[in-house]
Amino acid sequence: MKPFIVLLLPLFLTACFKRNESHVNERCTGNCLTFNISTSTGLNSATPLGHVDFELGWSRPATPWGDPGRLIAKGNTSDNGALTVTFTPQDKELQPAGRYYVTVRKGNDYFTLNNFYYGIYRSDTIINARIHVPEKATLKLVLKNYSPSSTNDAFEVTPSFDMYGSSGLPVEMKNAKGEPGNTFFFGNDASFTRLELSGQTAGDQFTYFTILKKKNGIRTDANDSIYIAKGQTGTYEMEY
Repeated sequence: MKPFIVLLLPLFLTACFKRNESHVNERCTGNCLTFNISTSTGLNSATPLGHVDFELGWSRPATPWGDPGRLIAKGNTSDNGALTVTFTPQDKELQPAGRYYVTVRKGNDYFTLNNFYYGIYRSDTIINARIHVPEKATLKLVLKNYSPSSTNDAFEVTPSFDMYGSSGLPVEMKNAKGEPGNTFFFGNDASFTRLELSGQTAGDQFTYFTILKKKNGIRTDANDSIYIAKGQTGTYEMEY
């Protein structure tokens, strides 16, 4: 019996943790929940972005098991970036412990995004899912002359870009070897004359910087930004 149980367990777990995709794009005939999806890009997310691939689903992430849920609908947005999806939610999908999600993709030149929607407890709910889909640009960050004189010193230049309606996304910076690059330095970190990092940021909009300097017990905080066109590289330099 013991080998029998060991062999069945992986099969059981595989079946339980696979997303249900058996009723995708099924027409709603009653008790319909509605998602009005719109996709846009550019500065202030003012430019409609059509023909964006999307997936609408439900899941309940948890530790250790969770529920991968189901794929409810998939397709692509219209010429003007708009699409309406109506469906009949399952009972478990109208409980506090889960979330709906919309995943959007549009080729390698754009960011792939996941937007999450919580607190949907009624089948007659209408969700207006306005999703910003930034096109990619490149940020080159140059940090200069960090020379701490005590362990209390610090230097931070953290870049991010706006998602217009949700929290901004940090720019993941990398060094010349393609390894994750640190943009925050403490007083016990090594000095450097010049450090260059690069990462993908949003194009046709601003990249923002949170700046912190601590020198000789004096702290200075600042904010700054640069505009980078899509597909282009913008360079930002900051000296300690």
